[in-house]
Amino acid sequence: MKNNFFKIASLCIALGVAVTACTKDTDSNSVTPDAQSAAVVADNQTIQDESEDVYDLVDDVTFLPFGGRNFRETGEGGGGDKDKGGHGGHFPALGIGWDRPWKGKFDNCADVSKTVANNTITIVYDYTSVANGVCGDDAVGGKMTISIPVKPDSGFSGTLTRTVTYENLKRDTLVINGTHTITTTVANGKATASEKLANITITNTNTNKIITYTSTKKRIVDNKGTATRDDDESQTTGMTSAKGSDGTEFTANITKAVTVKFSCKDSRGFPVSGTVEIKPVSGDTKIVDYGDGTCDLKYTVTMNGVTEEKEKTKPTKRKKG
Repeated sequence: MKNNFFKIASLCIALGVAVTACTKDTDSNSVTPDAQSAAVVADNQTIQDESEDVYDLVDDVTFLPFGGRNFRETGEGGGGDKDKGGHGGHFPALGIGWDRPWKGKFDNCADVSKTVANNTITIVYDYTSVANGVCGDDAVGGKMTISIPVKPDSGFSGTLTRTVTYENLKRDTLVINGTHTITTTVANGKATASEKLANITITNTNTNKIITYTSTKKRIVDNKGTATRDDDESQTTGMTSAKGSDGTEFTANITKAVTVKFSCKDSRGFPVSGTVEIKPVSGDTKIVDYGDGTCDLKYTVTMNGVTEEKEKTKPTKRKKG
């Protein structure tokens, strides 16, 4: 079930996190003849996708050099020699203030700068000078600024806060603005993140339509005790308040944890299970159900006792030319 927008590897925000594909396709089917119903469900799906992507993007850029994504209990797979399982990178005492800034596995187009002051590291990813505004297959632009504390050691337990500002950050047809705070509590190698995405706007440059939202979520990451991210699973709960692309105001409450499996190669980033209750300020409640854990792009929408099956279109990468 699933797909993403903000990940530089594939989706749209390709900045350093791998996923695949870069266009937010709205669903081709309507839940009902009511255009508002279709718009609200599609807009909430865009919010879901983008929220996943920006989290993974920031997490990849900031936690990978720590000695393992999300402080894996193995403590391996971070820096060090490649023949010993590391990335072969340069990760000195400052950790996140490494001397060769991590640009992401797939994106080397950004100008990356790093400053350290008062035990805080600030990293800026700047795409404004990318030639012709295109990186690989993706249209890019704008900036992302991340502030994080100086790195603790890989056995750290406690709380760390990352703050992120998106300034016209563009991937393909979508542009994002707003602020993102991620407070991560690490205990025994397990990470639980509390997130707030505040006053986020997603602008579709093809249609000039805008979605605005604020969300508060809790995310638990299960790394399966391995040093690789490919078997990770995350469970997210929380609530979003939004104004859709047609002006409809609505809330989306996760009533059953939304689960994402990184082992789902063809639908990576798209939920495999979980339910979301979408309530427009005026109009009928919709229930989105992502299924039973199967890796696909399918889900159902139920309104007034009627359930309709839907499937998200997998983005097609642009040919270079």
